[in-house]
Amino acid sequence: MLTLAWKILVCEILLALHRAKGHWRALMPPVLRRLRCARKIESLSNRLTAMGRKITSFEASLVAGAFREAVDADFSIRAMLKGLKEDICNIRCEMAAVPPESCAGWGGERLGAAIEQLQAVAQQTYVVADRLLWEIGEHDLKYIA
Repeated sequence: MLTLAWKILVCEILLALHRAKGHWRALMPPVLRRLRCARKIESLSNRLTAMGRKITSFEASLVAGAFREAVDADFSIRAMLKGLKEDICNIRCEMAAVPPESCAGWGGERLGAAIEQLQAVAQQTYVVADRLLWEIGEHDLKYIA
């Protein structure tokens, strides 16, 4: 009899959770929302850092003379770099629009630190992508013209 009551209780809880599936974020306390947002921002920062490292290594091989023909004759790499630069601009604008009061209080310190880190990494990645864009243009000018 007791196991049947537990089964009914679990089923009712699962049904309630299923009904509130789209609304669970609104029910989450602000501290947990800040920590979750900080985690996602830190993850984005790590991905941008890895992308910056790949761009830097590609630029180093380009400057060292590893390529004897045009690297980007069809302009696809340059288009991707321009898209990356636009995305970084959008990220930086969105991070600048975060209200300062959301970075205060318990859990807000981590969010503020994550935003600061993302701003710094985004700026570095933007500079590296811009420099690679220029290097590709200079390198391909020798082979295309």
